[in-house]
Amino acid sequence: MPMTDLLADLGVLPLRAIAFQSLLLMVAIALEATILRQRLRVGYQTSMQYAATLNLLATSLGWLAFLTLESLLPPDLRTQVISYVLFNGFYDNFWGDKIPVLLVMAGIICFFATFWVKLQGLNLLMIVLGRGAISPQEDSIPTNRQERYTLARKGEFSNQRGGYSPYTLAVLEANALSFTAILILLLLQQAARVRS
Repeated sequence: MPMTDLLADLGVLPLRAIAFQSLLLMVAIALEATILRQRLRVGYQTSMQYAATLNLLATSLGWLAFLTLESLLPPDLRTQVISYVLFNGFYDNFWGDKIPVLLVMAGIICFFATFWVKLQGLNLLMIVLGRGAISPQEDSIPTNRQERYTLARKGEFSNQRGGYSPYTLAVLEANALSFTAILILLLLQQAARVRS
């Protein structure tokens, strides 16, 4: 098949969105690998593999959900979404004033959905690798005052943990850090676009 026929069959490709998604994915993987390495006490390569696997899983499922939900939107809102993905801007229509509220709501939903997908993905990854499933309370909290004092002096224990697994807390912290970095990059991109 000639190249011109292939390009005609592909239609419109959002190359800017694909490139920016790739940049955001690399930033998220690097930041989350750092957190996973520190919190889970795994090596550099292992933490990078965990972060890359979890982020690729979450991104793939996110795009599938986005493409499914986008087709169900009302036509005016669908136009706004398509114009933002393809042209990095919004049209003036009925939804123009409601976009900031919808973006904040979508961001919060995406944060928690991504956290859940990554946590379930890490649990599945641990089972596949033969390390066992993640239990809700992976390590026991010492009840003896002397044990708690000794661990606190070593910096290995925190009372704010609340009985959650270190895996859950590591994924939550990594997800929060990557979402914060992505939000900052999106705001910088928007500020640069407004200035030019």
